[in-house]
Amino acid sequence: MILAAVRYAEGKGPPPPELELALACQRWGTLPRAGGLIDQRAGEVHCMAIALDAFRAWQMWMTRMVGDEGNWAKAHPYEWRWIEIVRGLDYG
Repeated sequence: MILAAVRYAEGKGPPPPELELALACQRWGTLPRAGGLIDQRAGEVHCMAIALDAFRAWQMWMTRMVGDEGNWAKAHPYEWRWIEIVRGLDYG
């Protein structure tokens, strides 16, 4: 799911279902199903958040200035952690 979200950020494939759902929910300001947070399927919102975080972090990473990775990492510590996770999955 994480690598699929990264590939989508690069324009190299379709979004994973979790990311597609997260983007739709974000766009429309709603949850996937009627009710509140506890009415959602177990783990669904968590998986959506993971996919969205990986996607957004990789989008930001792709816009950095080449050679300025250290400063970028200091300025974006949360996103940098995602970059490290993706790289740990043997990507990028």
